[in-house]
Amino acid sequence: MNRRNLFVVGTAAIAAVPFAGFSQTTAAAPSDPEKQPALLGGNFALLSSNIASDKATDPTVKTFAAFEITEQQAVALAFAAEAGAGGVSEKHAALLAQLEAAPAGPAFDMMYVDSQIAGHQELRAIHAAYAKKGSDPMARGASIVGVPAIETHLAMLRGIKQRLA
Repeated sequence: MNRRNLFVVGTAAIAAVPFAGFSQTTAAAPSDPEKQPALLGGNFALLSSNIASDKATDPTVKTFAAFEITEQQAVALAFAAEAGAGGVSEKHAALLAQLEAAPAGPAFDMMYVDSQIAGHQELRAIHAAYAKKGSDPMARGASIVGVPAIETHLAMLRGIKQRLA
């Protein structure tokens, strides 16, 4: 593994550590509409990463997908929700269908990375807003910690994309 891959994988591991202990527990879906945007975006990250964990051919993409799954499970827990419960937006449902239909290989890997970059940009704005004004202290804490983690993910994803291109 070259140094760039090692950096990306190592950074992903460090970013996932604060959330790793929460991945085994889930809660019921929340009834709080204030939390829905974060949960819908997180569901997309989770479900698309589940697809990528099966279909990705690049080892760094597979590793990122595994870390993203663990992280989104932890965020859902902090938001008092079950990871993946509550669905996704129509736009994200269409992207999930495209990912599911795409054959495994380099084109899939790039499609997944591109979808994660777009999704993480959306999540950064959502979590930044919730970090400032969210009413649930646990979820707000997850958003406060989540914003810099999302920034790290975006840097990692851009590095992966550059390497795949």
